[in-house]
Amino acid sequence: MSESGESGGDATARWIDDPRYLQYQYGDSEKLRIRKETHDRYTERAGPPFHDWILSHLRLEPRMRVIDVGSGPGFYHAKLAEAGCRVVAVDLSLGMLREAAAAARTAGRPVFPLAADAERLPLAASCGDAVLANHMLYHVRDREAALRELRRVRAPGGPVVLATNASEFGWELHELHREAAEELGYAVDRRFASRFTLEDVELVRGVFPDARVHRLENAFAFPTAEAALRYYATGGVDWILDPPPDNAHRSPLLRRVEERIAEIIARDGMFRVTKTTGCFVA
Repeated sequence: MSESGESGGDATARWIDDPRYLQYQYGDSEKLRIRKETHDRYTERAGPPFHDWILSHLRLEPRMRVIDVGSGPGFYHAKLAEAGCRVVAVDLSLGMLREAAAAARTAGRPVFPLAADAERLPLAASCGDAVLANHMLYHVRDREAALRELRRVRAPGGPVVLATNASEFGWELHELHREAAEELGYAVDRRFASRFTLEDVELVRGVFPDARVHRLENAFAFPTAEAALRYYATGGVDWILDPPPDNAHRSPLLRRVEERIAEIIARDGMFRVTKTTGCFVA
């Protein structure tokens, strides 16, 4: 995660890259693990596990040094260790780094935690044989600066993989959220979902001219409102402008969205939510 950089008129910057919100979201791995569990349990079409698919783009070899920027609790680290790689785990959240380091110690993995901002990596140029930045660049205020840092620390010819979602990811759930929020008097700005997506080809190729886009088309198939609501409660419920400081928006939004999802499941037998995701590979 990153919390400093550009300023400007992007209204979503009031929360999506606000240090207090990032601490709430990523102080520990609880919400991330719920989202991962949701992907594991409710993905509609079977296919290769997402983490395996991402790592397949890195051309892993023993003794490679992989810089994992926005590493979180280290979801990729076990497989990187199996491939014989050494990992520099970079994150702004000390809680996440503690979890990644603890898991690495327990398993005897070569993982080296580093608390740092993606826009100013305290690493030598060309020190990484491969670089990962997975589902984190939408939290960075100056995304171009972060991309330049990823390029700087990558060794010449080494792969860079930037995982993110497509702009249509989750639109069915976003629409239910928008309707419920507006009924309660809250403003919703769709830009929260477009700060860094697979459609940002021009931005990425401005730093990595050879970057290519790889997409995975899929969906969630939620059989119960509870399953969908658990996922929504980890982040989507906060996608409003100027949320109240006491978080009073959450309970009424959860109730209204749950009612709408239950109606859809009663009618259609499930609640289907688009989840197109993928990565840039340079």
